[in-house]
Amino acid sequence: MAVIGQARPGIPVNARNPNIRTPLFILGVGLALVAFLVMLTFGLLFANKAGGGAQVQVVVASKAIDARAPITPDMLTTKSLPASAVAPGAFTNLRDLASYSAVVSIPAGQVISSNLVTSNPDQPTGASSYLPIPQGWVAITFPTSELQGVGGYLAQGDYIDIIATVNTTVFTPVNPRTVTRTVFTNVHVIRVGPDSTIVKQGQAQGVTTSITIVMTQCDAQYMYWLATVGTIKYSLLNYHDYNTKDPQPDLSCPVTSLPPTVGPRQAQARWDFLAG
Repeated sequence: MAVIGQARPGIPVNARNPNIRTPLFILGVGLALVAFLVMLTFGLLFANKAGGGAQVQVVVASKAIDARAPITPDMLTTKSLPASAVAPGAFTNLRDLASYSAVVSIPAGQVISSNLVTSNPDQPTGASSYLPIPQGWVAITFPTSELQGVGGYLAQGDYIDIIATVNTTVFTPVNPRTVTRTVFTNVHVIRVGPDSTIVKQGQAQGVTTSITIVMTQCDAQYMYWLATVGTIKYSLLNYHDYNTKDPQPDLSCPVTSLPPTVGPRQAQARWDFLAG
């Protein structure tokens, strides 16, 4: 006779109470789920703490700003950003940008930082020992003055038209008169005044005695001839009218060819000073 409570031979111990395993399994799953939720909560808290923090008011462009454009209050607004997301040099006060100009084109919504603007619009960005002369072109320097050079408002980086005034006796003795023609357009001014180690770009430039412009060698010969037989003056273009694309030479005066001489016949053929 079997003793009461004695294990039956051939039956594994862990199979005697199969109903116990289900609650233990559910308990294990529940503990794992609780641990996961706790870790997720801590992760979200740390993420919010790292991404949030103190908010900083920064100045942003409320509209697209062209390169070299003077910055006015209507171009700016402010925006709150986390302190950790604010780049070094970002402006935090609208008043700090008074009398500044854009160095490069600034898209709407861009945070305004010190590398995008300058209070010295005449100062070159990225000083170089080489003048910015396109390949195949040359730099030449011509005199200027208050009346000749737009009252001293010509600045490095501007684009100008060049106007020549000559007397027609240079071309023919018949019906002599003084005539004026715009002979060159959209000419790039790459320097104003002589080179100097004195820092002068940060102040009002005022009247200087010379400007350095970029031309083809062929155009330069015509320019020197016109300055010799007549007078030349400069007109300053609105910055919206600047053509800053790679310059294209006049087809009659290409980069790779030079006229043998420049005189009345060549100038008359190119600009027809005797017309009218």
